[in-house]
Amino acid sequence: MCITIGLAIASTLVGAYSAVQQGMAQKAQAEYSAAVARNNSIISAQNEADIIQRGKVALDMQQRRLGQTIGAARAGIAGSGLLLDDTPGSTAAGLLDDVTVAGQFDIMTMKTNIDREARRASIQGANFEAQAGLFDLQASSISPGLAGLNAGLSGASSIYKLRGGPSGSALAPTTSIRPQARPATLMS
Repeated sequence: MCITIGLAIASTLVGAYSAVQQGMAQKAQAEYSAAVARNNSIISAQNEADIIQRGKVALDMQQRRLGQTIGAARAGIAGSGLLLDDTPGSTAAGLLDDVTVAGQFDIMTMKTNIDREARRASIQGANFEAQAGLFDLQASSISPGLAGLNAGLSGASSIYKLRGGPSGSALAPTTSIRPQARPATLMS
């Protein structure tokens, strides 16, 4: 009996130690995941800034190309002998208007796409921040000491039962109010 109780105590201690170690590992994993999510949020913010910066450069280049195209169209119109400052409904004015409108449409499309990509990066960063918050909450809810205490108390309950304590609930009576069943006698 003494050996059994000694083994039960050893098992309880090992179980409590394992529960503490497992709790520490879970907490460390949640903290690591929170740090990774925060880093991903920082990267998303950097991506957003990069998208905006590259977009500005692309818009400036497109604006220059439009100016060059309009200049080339004006030179072509003048080179063919048409008047550049003719009436608004003239062929030359209509051609220049078409080139300007098409170029501005391209610029607005580029701006919309840049804004959409920047917003996508911003939303992704916010999602990573929210995920980091959830991992922080998870890490704060893990208590390795409490897990070890719980395992230790569970083991202590088993040891108490081995030593002869009541096998039922602590509130259960130790004696029954029912009379014990007696074996039936066989009739010969």
